[in-house]
Amino acid sequence: MKKNDILIILIPSFIFVLVWIGFSIYHSIVASTISETVNMQISPISPNFDTKTIDSLKGRQNVLPVYDAGVTVETPTPSPTPEVSQAPIATPGAEQATSEGSLTQ
Repeated sequence: MKKNDILIILIPSFIFVLVWIGFSIYHSIVASTISETVNMQISPISPNFDTKTIDSLKGRQNVLPVYDAGVTVETPTPSPTPEVSQAPIATPGAEQATSEGSLTQ
């Protein structure tokens, strides 16, 4: 490619990219993401607080929930299930160990 061929491609591409960026910036400035009804409902918070109300809130009595107040609530306890113990079953060919460690029949 010759030097003129590259310039013919680069100059219009550069102009196209600049125009594209310019329109994107313009669109971002003009278009709002907040709807008109929400925009009307938004109002700034007043920096003046009612200190009397805040002081009365600080001085009110704290109430503990039932589970923190130390009140015991009776809950039904399940009855224990009987345990079945299995005794060893002697079979005709079974061998048992003695306390010394030897086997007997």
